Amino acid sequence: MKNPATDAHEIAAQDQLWLHMDRPNNLMIVRALMWLDEEPDWSVVEQVLTMRLVERYPVFSQRPVSDKGHWKWVKDENFSLGRHLTHTSLTDADGEALRKYVGAQFAVPLPRDRPLWKIEVIHGVTDMDGKERPVLLSSFHHSVADGIRLVQVTLGLCDDVGDAMPKIVGRGGDEGRHPLIDGALAVVRRGVSDGFDLGLSATKASLSLPVRTLQALVDPNALKEGVTAGIDLLVNPSNVIDLIESLTKEDNATVNTGSELTRLLSASAATKTSWSGVPSQAKQVAWASDLPLPPLKEAARRHQGTVNDAMLAVISMALSAYLHEHDSLVEQIQWLVPVSIQPLDAELPAELGNHFALVYLEMPLGMDDPGELFTALQQRMLRIKHSAVPVLTSGLQWLVAESPKQIAVALTNFFANKGTGVLTNVPGPRAPISFAGVEVSRMLGWAPASGDQPLCLCIYSYNGTMSIGVSADAQLVPDPERIAELIKSAYDDLVATT
Repeated sequence: MKNPATDAHEIAAQDQLWLHMDRPNNLMIVRALMWLDEEPDWSVVEQVLTMRLVERYPVFSQRPVSDKGHWKWVKDENFSLGRHLTHTSLTDADGEALRKYVGAQFAVPLPRDRPLWKIEVIHGVTDMDGKERPVLLSSFHHSVADGIRLVQVTLGLCDDVGDAMPKIVGRGGDEGRHPLIDGALAVVRRGVSDGFDLGLSATKASLSLPVRTLQALVDPNALKEGVTAGIDLLVNPSNVIDLIESLTKEDNATVNTGSELTRLLSASAATKTSWSGVPSQAKQVAWASDLPLPPLKEAARRHQGTVNDAMLAVISMALSAYLHEHDSLVEQIQWLVPVSIQPLDAELPAELGNHFALVYLEMPLGMDDPGELFTALQQRMLRIKHSAVPVLTSGLQWLVAESPKQIAVALTNFFANKGTGVLTNVPGPRAPISFAGVEVSRMLGWAPASGDQPLCLCIYSYNGTMSIGVSADAQLVPDPERIAELIKSAYDDLVATT
């Protein structure tokens, strides 16, 4: 039997897609910050990374290599943990200095001559309470795994979390994935493949596939006919990242899938605002951290919504204020929201990889009445939850991954440019956890932007608080810290409403 840690093996098509999607102005790197309460024993940290990361998941000791056009993960014969765990010292740094430093790192690609990950320990940062704490900046290339799985990998580095992790609802949990989901995915892939006529010879495809692809993209009915069998197999849609259990019925799922798929394919490019344009290479980050969850839960209860509704309402209110300040307030914007198409099992597969889809969430803006805003957000989220769109977009993603590189890039940009950016919601540990024997004070994360997306937001809950990370193009959104300030203000306003 081959040992995946020593033998080369082919990079899956969906992982190759992300490997080749790096652009100087939008790198495909998933990043996260972890504040530690005090300095750990760094020899223990090295042991933790060796045992819980490198030895558990072979891809963290492998690098991507092209063998006559066939991409493989190959063991890095020069692998050294010291090339991936580095230390940086900032002088008299506060939160603002940390923010600027981290933002600058967003423009730095991962070297391709080694495994595509790095953890940088940033020393010398004084936290909000006046205490100096080490901060870990992790960078993982999207080709290694999707963001949902990388969150699991990161939490797996921590000491035993016990009951600190929230119960996984509708994502594996007690019931597991619906038994028809794998069959549905296969049918969807066949349907999408037939719908785009991928049974062409390589030569013919190189000439006619772009035209056929574009024709299919502007004719949603053609695609829907190709995947109807897949839709009919579905009783429950795949698992949405907000952990809200779906109550889908087949008839509603089919109706909602048709409308959402049409919306997906026929939607125009992202609405023009002050942040529209071509991204630069420079990036900036900001964050609104340590927002207490209990008052948010109470606000959600008052408005007959969920905590997820409340968090989306906070973001809508903040971005409405931001765009109003820039004289470019619009009625709505679109976000791409990651959806897992496989259960979040306690034990991740050794090969990791990308197993997710992206769905569009239309976020209303400029709504002054919190109750009306909650209702609008609930209706739009329900359309997604009560449809099979996650599985269908997975089929589209598979199509893109199997296409020639130039076509894959064009299709990826086609979908990416329909949204402002990526909006993720990560339910983290409910109680304090530790890393290498030291308590974790705070956690944040960021998904990468693609195409011409100017902005990404990541909601992360940890130990009874919520933090929202903001990553933005420095040219199109020169003041992401203002968005963070407005998020805090919107939170205060929402929890104060009666």
